[in-house]
Amino acid sequence: MATTAVMSGLQFDALPYEEGRRWELLEGDLIEVPSATPRHQDIVFAVQLAIRSYLRDEGIQGRVYADVEFALSADTRLRPDVCVLLPEKAGQLDEDRIPIPGAPDLAIEVISPSERTAESQARVWAYLRNGVAEVWQIYRKLRTIEIFKSESHRTLGAHQPVTTDILPGFSAPLASFLD
Repeated sequence: MATTAVMSGLQFDALPYEEGRRWELLEGDLIEVPSATPRHQDIVFAVQLAIRSYLRDEGIQGRVYADVEFALSADTRLRPDVCVLLPEKAGQLDEDRIPIPGAPDLAIEVISPSERTAESQARVWAYLRNGVAEVWQIYRKLRTIEIFKSESHRTLGAHQPVTTDILPGFSAPLASFLD
């Protein structure tokens, strides 16, 4: 991802739509995001399906979306690969409006081999500073997942169960998302 300009969230929101081009705004920096590969999309779908199934089975009225834009702050607009809104935030959601004001409860990013570490880390801290309770970064090539909270960080391997306090009882091996 390459930084190309500096602007406010309002300026970003006013940009004309361009087919096939994806942009994010990270603390005023306009960033072009490459299109997802089919393998990337398969991982996103697997994660989304696992969390949707969990919410349905537990009777939790939350929402799970892929690639939806959030207005995290006045100068940050990010689109997590997968986002989870728990009942309180899901109940306030206007399903016909983007960007969604505020932050999801959980933001999940599938990290591509071409993504720069500094940029992916900047996104994690932007999410956490702006109200996301937890951020997952899934590394397909390394077969690991990094789970960030504001006060902690842990790394899991492919056959370890992915669990989280914000989804009590949720458990899935990372390999189930990757294979």
